Amino acid sequence: MKGLTVDRVPLANDISRKSKLGSLDNINAACINISQVLGLYGEMGERSLNMLSTMPQKPMELKKSQRFFAVSDGRSDIFVIKEGWASLAHSTNTSGQGICNIFMPGDIIGMRESFFECHDLIIFPITNCELIKFSGDYLHALCKENEEVRKAITSYVMVNDNVTIERLRSCTHHQSIERVAHFLLEIYARFKFKGLLEGDVFDFPVTQEIVGELLGMTSVHVSRCMTALEQKKIIRKNRSSIKLLKPDEMAENTGFDSDFIYGHVCLG
Repeated sequence: MKGLTVDRVPLANDISRKSKLGSLDNINAACINISQVLGLYGEMGERSLNMLSTMPQKPMELKKSQRFFAVSDGRSDIFVIKEGWASLAHSTNTSGQGICNIFMPGDIIGMRESFFECHDLIIFPITNCELIKFSGDYLHALCKENEEVRKAITSYVMVNDNVTIERLRSCTHHQSIERVAHFLLEIYARFKFKGLLEGDVFDFPVTQEIVGELLGMTSVHVSRCMTALEQKKIIRKNRSSIKLLKPDEMAENTGFDSDFIYGHVCLG
């Protein structure tokens, strides 16, 4: 796999960074809430955490492939994923689903979009999902009152924007096989940051169609790239998980830089 040289990406191998503010590893999935998730992105005291944990909320369940529309005249609603995977799309008149991101347990859907009024979301569950729904208006009112919450939300949006920037850089600078390898490292790093991964094996229920839409490739091309990475003994895959056999080599060849994404909230 050809790629960028080590001297151009001095931090590329540092892909095991973890939030210095805690992790979700010892938290039962059914107990994941917005205060625990935002607590990974900004330091908050007991008062701030209590304010977040007492916000009005509504549990939701979505079945796999059940399209869910979140339409709002004000700020869009916000959803914490307790279990499952989902993709996010924006309303579009073009062909395709318009998928712009994917989310896994411990992620928040709609946080960035809540800063814009009259912003419609479409959630496509990749698996069966358990979500917690919050009012965007309520959370933004809390932001005005509490500086710690405001900083944590800003940090969360920054991290997710950095993920998108890294993915875009990969798509504009790399060949297809490197794009796929870079995307797998992204998912790996996201698990690591939350403290939800001990080894190098992670759940990966994302379809080739969704990966292709995110990376600007056809599903057939994604399949070929996955096969090539497996034949080169860089990954091992089955129907629902991926094992990275050479994560450091993958980072070297793709220029993946977790420090750019998580540096401001991670241990050195």
